[in-house]
Amino acid sequence: MPFILNGRRASGHEEAPAVHLRIRRHHTGSVESRELRREFVAELARRYPEQDFSADAVTDELPVLDAPGAAWFVVYDGKHPIGCGGLRGLDAHTGEIKWVYLRTAARGRQVGRSLLAELEDTARGFGYTRLRLSTGDRQPEALGLYLSAGYRPIDDGVPTPHRLEKDLSPRPDDVHVDVYKYDGCRYWNTILRRLGTDEHGTWLGATPHTPWRHGRRAAHFAPAAHVTLVPHEGGWVADFRAPPRRTAVYVDVTLPPVWTGPAHITIHDLDLGVVRPRDTGAVLLRDRNGFTDRRAGHGYPDDVVAEALRAADELLAAVTAAREPFGTAHLPWLARLTDPHRGYEDVA
Repeated sequence: MPFILNGRRASGHEEAPAVHLRIRRHHTGSVESRELRREFVAELARRYPEQDFSADAVTDELPVLDAPGAAWFVVYDGKHPIGCGGLRGLDAHTGEIKWVYLRTAARGRQVGRSLLAELEDTARGFGYTRLRLSTGDRQPEALGLYLSAGYRPIDDGVPTPHRLEKDLSPRPDDVHVDVYKYDGCRYWNTILRRLGTDEHGTWLGATPHTPWRHGRRAAHFAPAAHVTLVPHEGGWVADFRAPPRRTAVYVDVTLPPVWTGPAHITIHDLDLGVVRPRDTGAVLLRDRNGFTDRRAGHGYPDDVVAEALRAADELLAAVTAAREPFGTAHLPWLARLTDPHRGYEDVA
């Protein structure tokens, strides 16, 4: 699966941002919160010198963000606070994002996307079905982030240059993907878009704005679009990745994926994969020795081990020969995510 994990290389040996990200719920009166809010107000004052921010500069507690139906978060790189953001309720169905701020060194490293994903997940937990926010003309970084994440302009009477809203309701083509280890330990989870089904299986899609979660860690994002093929039968799942990702094809050997409904699939990963790098095209079987070493730790029965190794050998031969679906079958599905003329909305 296409994972990015805390600044280290993850499955498929992809590059990941050098950031050890943690997002923690805070009280707005904490030392870190007050310091970050002061910095944010100072930056707003520099960008909008004609405006008076003296009232906002007060860093006492903000009860509205500590109340029920609200939340305040501080973002850390390791032990160092690098950003903040809050959420409050406007009505029973609508939340509002407030005071999203990142220190300069944290910008351009997908930190804002991770914080936004945390706020959106929290809003869903509160039962909000839409989120609103405001930003100004002289905050192009923030505006670009929100628009790319699916926020759209609205006019709800709030006097601000950019008033935006996002619908948090489940989409009809959403598919919840839960990945576990064989022993039942939850590994990764995300929501992919169902693109369609053909003779090979069901095709799911992700864009660079699709959040991936590893347990309760902050959401991470792949650097390019990919499509995932869940076969009609067999113990594997295949990813086909767009450039600039260094791995073009990554096939995870798994237990047979289980659909528990049209909108949910469970996958048990067996730590064994077939990889086709983009630069050399030299297909390799990843981690065969590690798989056999870990069989005791994960409790793999002998029949599971034998079937996984058999499947890995078959997949290695099929990917090497580019036999479908490991040849060009994925290209029309991937084009729906990467070709703007195909009409697929590239949002989270």
